Amino acid sequence: MERLRRRRRVWVVAAAVAALVVGAKFLVVDDPSNPCEAASTAPPAETALLPAGLSFDQIGTVTRVRRSSGHVIVQAVTTKPIDEVTVLIQDAVTAAGYRPAGMDNEGFEAEVFFTTGSYAAGQARVRQSPCEGRWDIDLVLLDRDARPARTTLPTTVP
Repeated sequence: MERLRRRRRVWVVAAAVAALVVGAKFLVVDDPSNPCEAASTAPPAETALLPAGLSFDQIGTVTRVRRSSGHVIVQAVTTKPIDEVTVLIQDAVTAAGYRPAGMDNEGFEAEVFFTTGSYAAGQARVRQSPCEGRWDIDLVLLDRDARPARTTLPTTVP
């Protein structure tokens, strides 16, 4: 009788271990992308969201563009030196009708600021990538094509 219980326990433990191994195999997600591979260009539907006149052709590869809450958000990568890329970003955004408002370059990270009229209109941040020789660019601009939400104003004073 004791022998039968021992066999049963061995089978139960073996089945549990097998279930854990199979379950773990299905739950483990391999990371198929190497972050240091060549950057993927954003699809045309996204690049169409870029403000008129804004081109990253001289800067690097645009990897994502989206619009959110009255802003255009651009993500890109470049292999150009940080001193050069900050000037190129300033030139590209200026060509799109924004005005430069300042720059801060610390060598490992830089920001470029923009205005439109009397309003702050955005900034580009350039940071070292985990990939040697590559810089990540995050650009956020006020979407001049966005229409403000309609607000009904009261016509009487309470």
